Amino acid sequence: MDPAHDLPLAFAPPSGPSGTSINGRDARTSIDAQEQFAPPARAPSDIDDVLRRKRKARGLKACYPCRQRKVKCSYESPCRTCSEREHPELCTYEMPAKRVNIGYQPDDLAAPPAPTSEWEQLWKKLDSLERAITDVRRDIRKIAAPGPPATDVESPASPSSSSRGGDIAQGMHTNNDLTGETVYLGGNSVPAMVMALGRGANGGASTLRELLGRSVLPVFGLDNESATYPFVDLWGLPHGSVVRIEELCKLVPSDADCLQYFKHYQDTAHVLFPGVVDVAQFESDLMAFLNNRAESPLMLTGDELAKQKVFGMSLNWLGLLFATLASGCQCSGMSRKERQLTSQVYVCCAYECLRIINYLSHSTLVDIQNLLVIGNVISNNMNAGVAWSFLGLTLRLAQSLGLHHDSPSTTPPAVKHLRDNIWARILWQDSLLSITYDRASSSTVIDHHPAAPSEGKMPYTDCMQSLCRIGLHIVRDRDRARTGGRELQRIVESHEKLQSIVDNAADHLRDVKACRSIKDQLEHWNLFLHRSYVTSELCRPSISATSTQTGQHTELLVRLRATCIESLADTVQAFLGLQNISQFASRSWAAVHRALSSALLLGLLGEPGRNDRAHALLSRLIEVMVQFMAGVDSSEISAPITRSIAALQKLNTRRMSYFAPGPDTDFRSTFDASDDAMSTPSPLTVSALVPGGESSPYSMMDSILWGQAQ
Repeated sequence: MDPAHDLPLAFAPPSGPSGTSINGRDARTSIDAQEQFAPPARAPSDIDDVLRRKRKARGLKACYPCRQRKVKCSYESPCRTCSEREHPELCTYEMPAKRVNIGYQPDDLAAPPAPTSEWEQLWKKLDSLERAITDVRRDIRKIAAPGPPATDVESPASPSSSSRGGDIAQGMHTNNDLTGETVYLGGNSVPAMVMALGRGANGGASTLRELLGRSVLPVFGLDNESATYPFVDLWGLPHGSVVRIEELCKLVPSDADCLQYFKHYQDTAHVLFPGVVDVAQFESDLMAFLNNRAESPLMLTGDELAKQKVFGMSLNWLGLLFATLASGCQCSGMSRKERQLTSQVYVCCAYECLRIINYLSHSTLVDIQNLLVIGNVISNNMNAGVAWSFLGLTLRLAQSLGLHHDSPSTTPPAVKHLRDNIWARILWQDSLLSITYDRASSSTVIDHHPAAPSEGKMPYTDCMQSLCRIGLHIVRDRDRARTGGRELQRIVESHEKLQSIVDNAADHLRDVKACRSIKDQLEHWNLFLHRSYVTSELCRPSISATSTQTGQHTELLVRLRATCIESLADTVQAFLGLQNISQFASRSWAAVHRALSSALLLGLLGEPGRNDRAHALLSRLIEVMVQFMAGVDSSEISAPITRSIAALQKLNTRRMSYFAPGPDTDFRSTFDASDDAMSTPSPLTVSALVPGGESSPYSMMDSILWGQAQ
């Protein structure tokens, strides 16, 4: 018998082509041949890569903006989403690029691995390249480091000054002295301007270091004075506990204090920023709340926490009450420390009400007003950076309620009026903060709810809402590259819109002599302050003396520069008018920032030395603020006021002209060549790249802002 037949079937030798058995030697030869010609095994990652490359490309149906934002597209040209977001010109459809089917070639897959010596040579080459790159970076830093002033002035036609004409000025980054975190400021913000003034007249840099110290953010009221979390849990009780509501109610002050704080809010803070849309209805609800509290004790039902009623009012309303108490407290006559602590407690209570009702998922129109008032209180505590971040949350919640779109046709007129006005208040607050930091607005819809035409003259709120819309458009337009002529046209058109607001305003808003009450005075000076500041922001590019302009533009630039200087002086005058009416002007972040920014710019531009009105206004501002600080403990005065007044005293006393362009000044670059990017990784390593060299009013600011040596 054949020995092969004695083996199990699984171990039987393979048979040959004729059915004969193959002996062991032939079998080994056959296996070796199979291994020799079989394709090499591939790793799973290689197989995944091949499958990925062979995958068919999906057609791109949505337009490019909708695809980038990951929003719904109607597939039209332009699509509905792009039209609603006011950028139909960006609605484009790109065909998908064909994928390159890169397969693995047998020769490549079968190639043996490179010898160890070749790998070592490759690593050596990489090391040498890294060392070379490091050396190049080191040389670049040495070249870019601040050095002595150059003796040769770069010609306007040189590539470095003219090749970037179509670019958009970028912002700068600095560090918060309190937290050490990076803070971004737009290239057109006031601090960015101050940053560039550091390369002005002889000795200007050291003088400005002496004036304003190492950091400019506190001087302009743009730094956060406190790193404390504004919404701390005051009780430490478990969430979902009824005891939290009971503890909240214990912090509602007495009837007398409630009415006093609300009176302060209604007469002052609400006039300057009406975060509560229907304040008369809110006052009526407050009286009912106090009456219910006096008649019966707190009775909480077994309903879920968010639906509990507190003396007949919802927790949403109670949160808004705490917010108004915090705002009214800031207008009271308490000491600064007591004001801040009390307002912070009420802010925590207002936010606790929002937490209990789960406002992120179940926000209402009352909650949005609560958030607006809280944001205003935080900014008035000189924490404008926190307020700007907090506003983003407020705006997103408002959009989730659809406030940025027209209300449904079935909406009652009263509710529609409330929704439209709340959205207008959001844009109001957004304008105050965004134009200050030169940061783009978070809202994509600015003009969706235009101010309703008023019979006769426009009241204060309509004027402010129209003004704030123009301010947001100014910030948005800064991100769009334009030629010199188009930029000038935009400025002139916006200035005409600002003037039309004044022409159509109520009598007491145009002429202070027509004011018949304290409220009229507050409205007059506050509108005057913000209108003047927005006008100076609009015309500020004309201050630059570093651009090549044709003769037909020079005359217009000179007029715009005069308008800018006049608007800066008007801003200071308006602040003084507000201060005469209410001490709250020195506690309002918006008023303080605008007045100090305008006064410091006037001083740094040398206007007190050649402009009698500017000198008189700065002298009056210093006198008023010194009187305000006299006899008051230094801890009672905010850092921006203390530092800025000291700087203004020196600027106004010396009457130095840091930048005084003459009639033949060559206006260059603000319209034809935009500012280079200013990136400041830290206050100690600032390297401002500004156009035009040393004659620019932007040229003295490094040392003011960051205190670095030039």
